[in-house]
Parts: sequence; structure tokens; C-alpha cells
Amino acid sequence: MAYQGTRCQICTGCGRCAPAGRQERDMRVITDTFHLPGKTQLGQREEEIAAADLGTTTIAMEWYDRQGRKQGEYVRSNPQRIFGTDVISRIQSAENPMLRRQMQQLVRGVLEEGINYFRQQGGEPRQMVIAGNTTMMYLLLGHDPAQLGAAPFTADYLAGERLMICGVEAVTLPGLSAFIGGDITAGILACEMDLQEEITLLVDLGTNGEMVLGNRGKLLCCAAAAGPAFEGGSDIWGADMIALTARLQQLGLVDETGLLAEPYFEQGITVGNVRITQERIRQLQTAKAAVCAGIRTLSCAYGLTGPEQIKQVYLAGGFGYFLDVQAALSLGLLPRELEGRIKAVGNSALAGAWLYGREGDAGVRMERICQNARVLNLAQQQDFGPEFTEAMYLRRI
Repeated sequence: MAYQGTRCQICTGCGRCAPAGRQERDMRVITDTFHLPGKTQLGQREEEIAAADLGTTTIAMEWYDRQGRKQGEYVRSNPQRIFGTDVISRIQSAENPMLRRQMQQLVRGVLEEGINYFRQQGGEPRQMVIAGNTTMMYLLLGHDPAQLGAAPFTADYLAGERLMICGVEAVTLPGLSAFIGGDITAGILACEMDLQEEITLLVDLGTNGEMVLGNRGKLLCCAAAAGPAFEGGSDIWGADMIALTARLQQLGLVDETGLLAEPYFEQGITVGNVRITQERIRQLQTAKAAVCAGIRTLSCAYGLTGPEQIKQVYLAGGFGYFLDVQAALSLGLLPRELEGRIKAVGNSALAGAWLYGREGDAGVRMERICQNARVLNLAQQQDFGPEFTEAMYLRRI
């Protein structure tokens, strides 16, 4: 067969057949390469700060010295995973007050471990700033998250709150809705979207695809359900799934409707230790269509003539950092008009959390962000349905 590889049914040129085998990707937090787009920061606080990104899958912490230099990091899996890998499972488990209390203790335990680890390294953080999605914040603070998992998906506890973690005063960053949490407001802060005159777009892809469009005058946010497609699985990263699907399409083994060619339609295609099945491709199609349609709908609701008016796109998180942008464009994950304007910024939630603790005017900025931001419900937008249908095709959209 023309496409036969030494380890796979299909050779995609991925390099997995090298004698040393595939080198495992370092999926730790990436903030070293994060560059703030602005020019000045005023009133810097000279104290050691710990920043935390409380993710559904991973909890990441960093410690900064008095000069704002990163001195250490602590990363581990979120132990709440024993109650489910997604937020809905944890919301359901939290209906039991005892389990809700256990989830709170588990996550607090990780934050305490991180603080103690930094102390062992010679650090003494005086403040910790915590960013995270709304469900994770509810569980950390002990609030019942039931309202986050059922229509109309309201959230009563969005304001930042203070607590003590291992003797360190901690503050949580405010969220905007049940689906737009403090990790996104932290990203807005880090990318300085609230300070710019030009229109920029922040995209953070995970179980939900959160997007923020705007400038210093107005910010419009939305969340598009992506399911498991962008988080991948135990055998493949979500960004790799994008690259592999694009390569299979180049080889003519997947058409633009998402159908696998025979004889792979029934059993799928093996690439390394990964089996690309029809079901996985459909999951990817649905997720990428929701994101692409979300960006176009968001642009229209904002008052733009189209995505071409967006000056800069910030791709946040590990998925965005490792994403093959050209593959994403070829499959229609991102609108074609954004080509050449896309920048991976790493963990903007951690960067924003550190900035909030470091900069004297960050609290005022965050308050202004929360006042100026409006959340758009995509399901209520007439344009979203037709845009979603069009974006289901695997092609430049």
C-alpha cells in the first residue's frame, strides 16, 4: 500500500518511526514565552507572589520573586478527577454535600502542596492569586455548583473572594458567567485587551471554546461547547488530532464532509498507538464548527463586517501553544480571514493571575473588564445555526 508505514497502516510523516520512538511532549505550563503586548505597567508591588491556574484537568502554580522573576513551578493533575473528568460529572457529584466538601479539600490540598514546595525551594510567597473556570472556583470555595449544570446556567458567585491557603492570603479572580470564568478574565488582563484601541480576539480551547472579542471600549464573550475533541485522550493530544486529520485529508483519506475512505470507514486508521475512527473525526468536526461559527457570530454581534477586522488573535493554553495553525486553518477551525494574525501566548490564565498580584492598577483594570464585558449566548443568535452548518465541512471556511 502506498501509504504503509513501518508501525502504522498510514504514514503521515509524523516521525513516530524514528529508532528512539516518539519523544513525549512536555505539557507543563508555558508562561516563559508569554509577552505582554502593552508598554507600561504602573505601581508594581515588590513582594513574592504565587499564581495558580485551577484547571479541570491540571492544577498549575508558579512562584515569582520580589523582582517579578519566575523562580519555580508546581504542576499536578487535579485530584477531583476521581469524581469525573469533566465539570458536569463533578457538578453532579457535588449534589452530595460530603462529596462537595471532599472535592474542596482535595483541591485545597494541592494548593497547599504547591506553597510548601515553593517554601522548600527558598521562597516565601505573601500572596496567591487563583484563576480558574467558574465550576472549579465554586468547588474551591465550597459553593454548591448545581446552578452551573442546569438551564438557565446562572452563577450567583462570580465575584473574587479571599481565603487563606497554608498561611498565605489568596484571592480568586472574578468570572463573567457560568461558562466564562476567572481564567478568561485573567487572559484578558494578560493580553491587555482592555487597554488597546484595536480589536483583538482571545481564544482558549478546551472542553469549552471560550472566546473574547473587543478592545478597551467593549468586550464581547461567548463559549462554544467543544466536548472532548480538543482535550484529546490518553493516546493523543487534541492539537495532534488536528494535525493528523489535516494530513489524512491531504492524502485523500478523509473528504471534506468528514468521511473516512474505504477500507478505513468501519475500523479506522492506525497511526502509531492512535486509532483515528469515524467517531473521532465527527467529534472534531462538531467542535471545530462550533468554534469557527462562534468566532463569526461573535464578530457579527460585535458590529464587525467580518473576522478580517480583527487585528490580532491570541491562542491561549497548551492546546493553542502546540496547535499547527496551518492545519487548523485548512480544516476550518479558525476563519480563513485570520491567517497571519494568530499568536500562541501560552498560559494566559497564569500570566494574568501573576499580573493581578504584581501590578498596582490591575484591580482597577479587572473591575473595568467586568463592567465592560458582555456575555453572548450563541444558541440565541440567529446567525449561529447557518454558520455552524457551513463550518462542519473540513475545509478553509
